[in-house]
Amino acid sequence: MRTQQALEGAVAIVATSVTALLGGWDVALKLLVTLMVIDYVSGFLAALKHKRLNSDVMFWGGIRKGVVFGVIIIAVLADEMLNNSNPVLRTLVIYYYIAREALSVTENSALIGVPMPEKLVEVLAQLQGDKPEPTIDRIALDVAPLDEQVKPVSREIPIDSELAEKEVIATKEEDK
Repeated sequence: MRTQQALEGAVAIVATSVTALLGGWDVALKLLVTLMVIDYVSGFLAALKHKRLNSDVMFWGGIRKGVVFGVIIIAVLADEMLNNSNPVLRTLVIYYYIAREALSVTENSALIGVPMPEKLVEVLAQLQGDKPEPTIDRIALDVAPLDEQVKPVSREIPIDSELAEKEVIATKEEDK
């Protein structure tokens, strides 16, 4: 019984310490963590559906999400250093990552085939545009063995179906 109590105490100490480093367990942080989990799962499902599953891409995606918490910790410490009575930098950082994760969840949902409102599809198509390949994707391609390298699904399938058709036509014309 003592072992179980010691383990529970250790978990409580670690959880409390991490929560303190992150500036507290508020609604914004809960939403960010929830979106991160949903993004990871929906990204896995999208890659599975399009047969583009890659363990290195998944691993580095998880690492990237962990680094986000490091950035939040830095923002909390910067707020403390600036003697901010309100966590301004922490809030900005968390809201930024909430927006990114929400966008990624929406993109993954579209890749899985979840119907999207037309206006949302238009906005996502504009945001998706000609964005450069994210650093994490470049790292994953560098780290993955040659026989396991794949392009991330989000780079291959546009959200907008009309744009996808235009790209297919352009690709066929380039192949001629």
